[in-house]
Amino acid sequence: MSHLFQEDLYFFTNPVIVVLCRHWESYSGEEQLLLQKILTSVKIDISAIQMVVQPSVDFESLLVYSPARVLVFGSDTREEIGLYEETPAQGFIVIRADDLRDLDEPKKKKLWNALRQMFGPI
Repeated sequence: MSHLFQEDLYFFTNPVIVVLCRHWESYSGEEQLLLQKILTSVKIDISAIQMVVQPSVDFESLLVYSPARVLVFGSDTREEIGLYEETPAQGFIVIRADDLRDLDEPKKKKLWNALRQMFGPI
């Protein structure tokens, strides 16, 4: 079947993709609230993100979502990247952190510093 227009008329990027290692329903209310607070701290509404569940993530597979920024919580990554560091990958920026249930105060501070670097002065 041929198309009338051969050009892509619209191309949208997702500002933020959140990759979780477990399904959203398996997180406690407290953990869900923590993610909401993390996103709110960088002025992002949780309803404005694309959430992906992948226990092990290959960043190339995320290209289908056209992300600008990716936050990974608890998932293993095929690419070797450090925790709590802003890292370029596949044309977008990634921060990898521990699972939401494992974020203690020192880890939250590291995450906050990485988020400030990723999103600029907040």
